[in-house]
Amino acid sequence: MTDRPASTREFISFGPFRLLPGERLLLREGAVVELGGRALDILIALVSEANAVVGKKELLAQVWPEVIVGEDSLRFHVAALRKALGDGKNGARYIETLAGRGYCFVAPVERPAASPRFAALPAHSAEMVGRDDAVREVANQLRTSRFVTVVGAGGVGKTTVAVAVAHRLMEDFSGAVAFVDFGVLDDPGLVATATASVDAGPAGPLR
Repeated sequence: MTDRPASTREFISFGPFRLLPGERLLLREGAVVELGGRALDILIALVSEANAVVGKKELLAQVWPEVIVGEDSLRFHVAALRKALGDGKNGARYIETLAGRGYCFVAPVERPAASPRFAALPAHSAEMVGRDDAVREVANQLRTSRFVTVVGAGGVGKTTVAVAVAHRLMEDFSGAVAFVDFGVLDDPGLVATATASVDAGPAGPLR
Protein backbone atom coordinates (compact mmCIF):
# COMPACT_ATOMS: atom_id res chain seq x y z
CA MET A 1 0.00 0.00 0.00
CA THR A 2 1.32 3.43 -0.91
CA ASP A 3 2.34 5.60 2.03
CA ARG A 4 0.65 8.98 2.07
CA PRO A 5 1.91 12.07 3.91
CA ALA A 6 -0.02 12.64 7.12
CA SER A 7 -1.90 15.88 7.54
CA THR A 8 -4.18 16.81 10.37
CA ARG A 9 -6.11 19.01 7.91
CA GLU A 10 -6.49 16.52 5.08
CA PHE A 11 -10.05 15.52 4.30
CA ILE A 12 -11.66 13.25 1.75
CA SER A 13 -15.30 13.60 0.73
CA PHE A 14 -17.62 10.88 -0.54
CA GLY A 15 -21.40 10.96 -0.70
CA PRO A 16 -22.71 12.90 2.32
CA PHE A 17 -19.54 12.05 4.28
CA ARG A 18 -16.28 13.85 4.98
CA LEU A 19 -13.37 11.82 6.37
CA LEU A 20 -10.54 13.55 8.24
CA PRO A 21 -7.88 10.83 8.63
CA GLY A 22 -5.41 12.90 10.64
CA GLU A 23 -8.07 13.80 13.19
CA ARG A 24 -9.69 10.37 13.08
CA LEU A 25 -13.11 11.84 12.40
CA LEU A 26 -15.92 10.84 10.08
CA LEU A 27 -18.58 13.48 9.51
CA ARG A 28 -21.97 13.11 7.85
CA GLU A 29 -23.32 16.48 6.77
CA GLY A 30 -21.28 18.08 9.57
CA ALA A 31 -22.32 15.67 12.33
CA VAL A 32 -19.81 13.26 13.87
CA VAL A 33 -20.44 9.60 12.97
CA GLU A 34 -19.77 7.34 15.94
CA LEU A 35 -17.42 4.67 14.66
CA GLY A 36 -15.17 2.19 16.45
CA GLY A 37 -11.42 2.61 16.13
CA ARG A 38 -10.86 -0.55 14.08
CA ALA A 39 -13.71 0.25 11.70
CA LEU A 40 -12.31 3.76 11.26
CA ASP A 41 -8.85 2.34 10.52
CA ILE A 42 -10.38 0.09 7.86
CA LEU A 43 -12.25 3.02 6.32
CA ILE A 44 -9.11 5.14 6.17
CA ALA A 45 -7.18 2.30 4.55
CA LEU A 46 -9.88 1.65 1.94
CA VAL A 47 -10.61 5.28 1.11
CA SER A 48 -6.89 5.99 0.77
CA GLU A 49 -6.79 3.33 -1.95
CA ALA A 50 -10.21 4.06 -3.47
CA ASN A 51 -11.07 1.97 -6.54
CA ALA A 52 -8.19 -0.40 -5.80
CA VAL A 53 -8.40 -3.80 -4.15
CA VAL A 54 -6.92 -3.88 -0.65
CA GLY A 55 -6.07 -7.45 0.32
CA LYS A 56 -7.31 -9.00 3.54
CA LYS A 57 -3.80 -9.71 4.77
CA GLU A 58 -2.82 -6.13 4.03
CA LEU A 59 -5.77 -4.79 6.00
CA LEU A 60 -5.10 -7.12 8.91
CA ALA A 61 -1.47 -6.00 9.04
CA GLN A 62 -2.40 -2.33 8.93
CA VAL A 63 -5.34 -2.34 11.34
CA TRP A 64 -3.86 -4.87 13.81
CA PRO A 65 -0.11 -4.23 13.37
CA GLU A 66 1.01 -5.95 16.58
CA VAL A 67 -1.79 -8.45 17.11
CA ILE A 68 -2.58 -11.69 15.31
CA VAL A 69 -6.30 -11.87 14.55
CA GLY A 70 -8.37 -13.92 12.15
CA GLU A 71 -10.44 -12.82 9.19
CA ASP A 72 -13.58 -13.10 11.33
CA SER A 73 -12.52 -9.94 13.17
CA LEU A 74 -11.98 -8.16 9.87
CA ARG A 75 -15.39 -9.20 8.59
CA PHE A 76 -17.03 -8.09 11.85
CA HIS A 77 -15.59 -4.58 11.66
CA VAL A 78 -16.25 -4.25 7.93
CA ALA A 79 -19.89 -5.12 8.66
CA ALA A 80 -20.00 -2.44 11.38
CA LEU A 81 -18.47 0.05 8.95
CA ARG A 82 -21.01 -0.77 6.26
CA LYS A 83 -23.83 -0.30 8.76
CA ALA A 84 -22.49 3.11 9.85
CA LEU A 85 -22.19 4.24 6.23
CA GLY A 86 -25.61 2.93 5.27
CA ASP A 87 -23.99 0.82 2.58
CA GLY A 88 -26.66 -0.76 0.37
CA LYS A 89 -29.45 1.58 1.49
CA ASN A 90 -31.22 3.74 -1.09
CA GLY A 91 -28.76 2.59 -3.73
CA ALA A 92 -25.65 3.80 -1.86
CA ARG A 93 -22.59 1.63 -2.49
CA TYR A 94 -19.31 2.15 -0.67
CA ILE A 95 -17.47 -1.12 -0.04
CA GLU A 96 -17.33 -4.09 -2.38
CA THR A 97 -16.13 -7.51 -1.27
CA LEU A 98 -14.02 -9.43 -3.73
CA ALA A 99 -14.15 -13.08 -2.72
CA GLY A 100 -10.74 -14.50 -1.90
CA ARG A 101 -9.02 -11.16 -2.50
CA GLY A 102 -10.13 -8.36 -0.22
CA TYR A 103 -12.18 -5.18 -0.29
CA CYS A 104 -12.51 -2.17 -2.56
CA PHE A 105 -13.93 1.28 -1.82
CA VAL A 106 -16.09 1.93 -4.88
CA ALA A 107 -17.80 5.28 -4.15
CA PRO A 108 -16.44 8.39 -5.92
CA VAL A 109 -14.13 10.38 -3.65
CA GLU A 110 -13.01 14.00 -3.75
CA ARG A 111 -9.80 15.36 -2.30
CA PRO A 112 -9.02 19.10 -2.07
CA ALA A 113 -6.01 20.22 -4.06
CA ALA A 114 -4.58 21.75 -0.90
CA SER A 115 -5.85 21.75 2.65
CA PRO A 116 -5.08 24.85 4.74
CA ARG A 117 -3.04 24.57 7.93
CA PHE A 118 -3.66 27.02 10.70
CA ALA A 119 -1.48 28.13 13.53
CA ALA A 120 -0.60 25.94 16.46
CA LEU A 121 -3.77 23.87 16.84
CA PRO A 122 -2.63 20.88 18.94
CA ALA A 123 -3.46 17.35 17.87
CA HIS A 124 -6.75 15.95 19.11
CA SER A 125 -6.12 13.65 22.09
CA ALA A 126 -7.18 10.07 21.39
CA GLU A 127 -6.99 9.36 25.14
CA MET A 128 -9.75 11.76 26.22
CA VAL A 129 -12.21 9.88 28.42
CA GLY A 130 -15.55 10.99 29.82
CA ARG A 131 -15.62 14.41 28.17
CA ASP A 132 -17.91 13.73 25.18
CA ASP A 133 -20.88 15.53 26.75
CA ALA A 134 -18.76 18.57 27.62
CA VAL A 135 -17.29 18.73 24.10
CA ARG A 136 -20.75 18.46 22.55
CA GLU A 137 -22.18 21.17 24.84
CA VAL A 138 -19.36 23.67 24.21
CA ALA A 139 -19.47 22.99 20.45
CA ASN A 140 -23.21 23.65 20.37
CA GLN A 141 -22.76 26.90 22.32
CA LEU A 142 -20.06 28.11 19.94
CA ARG A 143 -22.38 27.63 16.98
CA THR A 144 -24.65 30.33 18.40
CA SER A 145 -22.36 32.44 20.64
CA ARG A 146 -19.26 34.39 19.68
CA PHE A 147 -17.53 33.85 23.02
CA VAL A 148 -17.67 30.82 25.32
CA THR A 149 -15.58 30.38 28.49
CA VAL A 150 -14.66 26.95 29.85
CA VAL A 151 -14.03 27.07 33.60
CA GLY A 152 -12.91 24.52 36.16
CA ALA A 153 -10.18 23.59 38.61
CA GLY A 154 -6.64 23.19 37.36
CA GLY A 155 -5.95 19.82 35.74
CA VAL A 156 -9.56 18.79 35.05
CA GLY A 157 -9.02 18.88 31.29
CA LYS A 158 -10.26 22.31 30.15
CA THR A 159 -7.61 22.61 27.43
CA THR A 160 -8.24 19.05 26.26
CA VAL A 161 -11.94 19.82 25.89
CA ALA A 162 -11.23 23.11 24.10
CA VAL A 163 -8.88 21.43 21.61
CA ALA A 164 -11.42 18.66 20.95
CA VAL A 165 -14.10 21.30 20.32
CA ALA A 166 -11.78 23.16 17.94
CA HIS A 167 -11.22 20.00 15.89
CA ARG A 168 -14.94 19.19 15.88
CA LEU A 169 -15.85 22.66 14.58
CA MET A 170 -13.07 22.85 12.00
CA GLU A 171 -15.51 22.37 9.14
CA ASP A 172 -18.12 24.76 10.58
CA PHE A 173 -15.57 27.58 10.51
CA SER A 174 -14.03 26.59 7.15
CA GLY A 175 -10.80 25.61 8.91
CA ALA A 176 -10.20 29.10 10.37
CA VAL A 177 -9.43 27.79 13.85
CA ALA A 178 -6.27 28.65 15.81
CA PHE A 179 -4.79 27.97 19.26
CA VAL A 180 -3.25 30.75 21.37
CA ASP A 181 -1.33 29.59 24.46
CA PHE A 182 -1.63 32.24 27.16
CA GLY A 183 0.22 29.97 29.58
CA VAL A 184 3.55 31.22 28.24
CA LEU A 185 2.70 34.86 29.06
CA ASP A 186 3.67 36.47 32.36
CA ASP A 187 2.08 39.84 31.57
CA PRO A 188 -1.72 40.04 31.04
CA GLY A 189 -1.11 43.14 28.95
CA LEU A 190 0.40 40.94 26.23
CA VAL A 191 -2.78 38.91 25.66
CA ALA A 192 -4.05 41.13 22.84
CA THR A 193 -0.65 41.25 21.14
CA ALA A 194 -0.20 37.47 21.35
CA THR A 195 -3.66 36.89 19.90
CA ALA A 196 -3.19 39.36 17.07
CA SER A 197 0.13 37.78 16.10
CA VAL A 198 -1.38 34.34 15.43
CA ASP A 199 -1.72 33.53 11.73
CA ALA A 200 -5.16 32.10 10.92
CA GLY A 201 -4.20 31.00 7.42
CA PRO A 202 -6.00 32.69 4.50
CA ALA A 203 -8.00 34.74 7.00
CA GLY A 204 -4.77 36.45 8.07
CA PRO A 205 -3.83 37.35 11.67
CA LEU A 206 -6.55 37.02 14.30
CA ARG A 207 -8.38 40.21 15.21
